[in-house]
Amino acid sequence: MSHYHKSDAPHWYCLVEMDVNDLDAARDYLSMQTRIEEDNGMLSFEYFVDDHDNPHRVVLLECFSDESSQVSHIENIRIDEFKNLFSNFNLSVYGNPPQSAIERMAAAGFWPPVFQGKFSHMPYFMGFRKA
Repeated sequence: MSHYHKSDAPHWYCLVEMDVNDLDAARDYLSMQTRIEEDNGMLSFEYFVDDHDNPHRVVLLECFSDESSQVSHIENIRIDEFKNLFSNFNLSVYGNPPQSAIERMAAAGFWPPVFQGKFSHMPYFMGFRKA
């Protein structure tokens, strides 16, 4: 177990709230994407829904173990398909992604000023994460 204080945590989280545009296609996409993200080295890539049988609003919680997992994520997220399947994004980032990770997120449209939804960023303060 590693204890962290202020900015020394190497991992960070993104919480993305969004609407589902095409339920069947989203289920197919997520079934494959969760396996891809595990191979990318992410610590978690989990979806939560407002209604299990007929979700309209979903929340994605993803945890990046380090910068290399985020590089792989951006390369493999299939961003055009993702943006077609989901809309009305709100994004919260928890932790301290490196500047290069912020720049990759901005290039994909998910960091201000290019991000159009509600956005918040909360830097890491302290805690632990079990390995």
